[in-house]
Amino acid sequence: MNRYKSFGAALMFTIAALSAALPGAGGADTSYQMQVAIDLGGEGKAISPYIYGINQSGNQDNYSKFTVNAIRQGGNRFTGYNWETNASNAGADWQHSSDAHLSDSSDPADCVQTLSREATANGIGYKLATLQLAGYVAADKNGSVSETETAPSDRWNQVVLTKGSAFADTPDLTDGNVYMDEYVHYIIEKLGNSQSASGIQGYSLDNEPALWNTTHSRLHPNPVTIAELHEKSVEMAKAVKALDPDAEIFGPALYGYTAYDHLADDDSSTEWGTLQAEKGYHWYLDCYLDQMKQASDAAGTRLLDVLDIHYYSESARVGAEDRVQSVRTLYEAGFAENSWIGKWCQANVPILPTVQKSIDTYYPGTKLAISEYNYGGEDVSATIAQAEALGCYADANVYFASLWGGNEYMFSGINLYTNYDGKGGKFGDTLMPTKTADVSLASAYAAVNGTDQSVVTAMLTNKDMSRQETASIALNNSDKQYKAAAVYAVSGDSADIRLLDIVTDVSDNTVQVTLPAYSAAMIVISDDASAFDGLEIYDPSKVTERVECFEDPESMLNANGYVEIPITDPEHLKEIRLTADVTSSAGSSWAYAGCAVCINAKDAAGNEFWTSKGYQLSLGTGSKVKVEFDGTLENADKETVEAVIADGKVELQKWWDASAAKEEEKEDTITVKYTKVEVVYSVSDTPSILRGDVNSDGEVTIADVVRLCRYVAEDTELTPAMAEEQLRCADVNGDSIVDSSDITLIARYLAHLVDAL
Repeated sequence: MNRYKSFGAALMFTIAALSAALPGAGGADTSYQMQVAIDLGGEGKAISPYIYGINQSGNQDNYSKFTVNAIRQGGNRFTGYNWETNASNAGADWQHSSDAHLSDSSDPADCVQTLSREATANGIGYKLATLQLAGYVAADKNGSVSETETAPSDRWNQVVLTKGSAFADTPDLTDGNVYMDEYVHYIIEKLGNSQSASGIQGYSLDNEPALWNTTHSRLHPNPVTIAELHEKSVEMAKAVKALDPDAEIFGPALYGYTAYDHLADDDSSTEWGTLQAEKGYHWYLDCYLDQMKQASDAAGTRLLDVLDIHYYSESARVGAEDRVQSVRTLYEAGFAENSWIGKWCQANVPILPTVQKSIDTYYPGTKLAISEYNYGGEDVSATIAQAEALGCYADANVYFASLWGGNEYMFSGINLYTNYDGKGGKFGDTLMPTKTADVSLASAYAAVNGTDQSVVTAMLTNKDMSRQETASIALNNSDKQYKAAAVYAVSGDSADIRLLDIVTDVSDNTVQVTLPAYSAAMIVISDDASAFDGLEIYDPSKVTERVECFEDPESMLNANGYVEIPITDPEHLKEIRLTADVTSSAGSSWAYAGCAVCINAKDAAGNEFWTSKGYQLSLGTGSKVKVEFDGTLENADKETVEAVIADGKVELQKWWDASAAKEEEKEDTITVKYTKVEVVYSVSDTPSILRGDVNSDGEVTIADVVRLCRYVAEDTELTPAMAEEQLRCADVNGDSIVDSSDITLIARYLAHLVDAL
């Protein structure tokens, strides 16, 4: 009886909290009105298709998850990449290891050839490759390079930017040199020039030079100087333009705000201070652009086509609430983010207009790239930030942008623009002036295709974590009469893009749509009343997956010491959801663990092979990731083939890690402890049960919460046992156990905290 009294108190608390959150219950407002104005009579702005890009690094298993138009091959590994042998050096990211991480092939330039193949296979048109300028590249694949083996030593080959003699058909592996213009020539011979479909369209002048002495202290132990970077950039750009005049040069790939300001200069050097005083530069970007402009004028050809910066938001790292506001630092005057940028660097906020001013002043016509960025997050906050960032890039005339890494929420933020309906539906190519009443609550961007205004696409975000948004979208100054709209959105606990609503009661060119709390949506508005006929609105009552949940994975270690997860239905395996606590023994502010699901597989012909699917977990409690399966796996020849798991199990292994402490060459142990594993299988998507309808009355209400509470409390006097069908309805989280977690989920659904059961 004491158990029932205790449970009854909890029940009353749940019902009271739920009642306060339900519409009309006297609690806080459950929605607010957001005014969105799209000026279709305003001046349109062409959107570069290359802002929808991705970095190749770590995404080789993810191509099926996103639709992009550009891809970059770069990052820390490529500073020490030897194109002749495909050896590379990890620098401080991993024990200064020289190895075959990028490629174990002996075919010269295999990495860029792989880039070309992957891009072609996935319909990615623009390819950006990295050229090595730091001075040395890995000479072998023999593992860690010690401090005593710092370049010059036999662990390194010297980089020579221009060979000065005839190019060899096959590079000489014995001369101790790696020639960069010979690399470009080799690429052109193998793949064609920048105008060919398989060729490389852009070349980056190395990667994050201001960090060479910290990330790559074994190959460039001293800070890069302004003079060194300028001289190397000009020489390399001239060499590329001589071989492929239409190829675009990207530089200098600066890592972040501090490098924009003063490159790598510190109190021990007067180089920047002297230049700034002599020339009146505002920050280092002015200097770089001015120097490249003068060199281009002297050479008679443009030596810098695209100013390339990296941007990792400082405030986005604080948490979800700051993340959904973080993009504003790039475009909104007066906004001060929650970080040192917001406290000390407001003179350059908003950042993108400040960068553009530098371009306009010192090298007009130079395009802008953000070739690395990532706003973080493992929930819808990541989608919201990603969606707002792409709109911001379009508005700021960014030419090229490529997400570094990513997860399903970030990929969905891209796909909302590039493939919102899974059938190639895209955001328009011409941005139209658009405003919202309050960008802290909602951001909006809208576009049409060229001058055709028959379809308007509008990206809206709802940044409020608890309240749904009613958006009133006014389509002003158009001669079209709009009649219907479709709402595609990411919300709740899923990264899936879903068709949530079709609106047909459009009047006076004003569309009323409701967005769930914490969501990003693409609103497609048409002047054709039948444009969305036949489309199926997302129905949460359709059963599309079965979940097997393991709550104590660490108890499932096999003889090898790895967590081993059973796979009971390999042919219908959809994804494996992993939750883990990732810790740093050194107390690092950031850390990552590179892991893999290791698989014994079998292809359609019955051939067995070993393979893996990689994933990355970030520092913190409850770090989450999903590893997706689509019926194909990569075999030993690196070919994607139809295949399934062969022996009914997979193994979770950790392969590498990186952290703030390790970047500073300090000891640090990164530990991964799995706390939950969910194995998800696809099942029929035909209508089945109404999840949450515990009392079988055809709807989900608070009465179902009461019924379920009594069942869980084993109150057999007040409530008879539930039938099998009712138990299926009650198991809303799909873990095959009906308990208090199901009660909580139904309550959250009724309070509009999740959008589906």
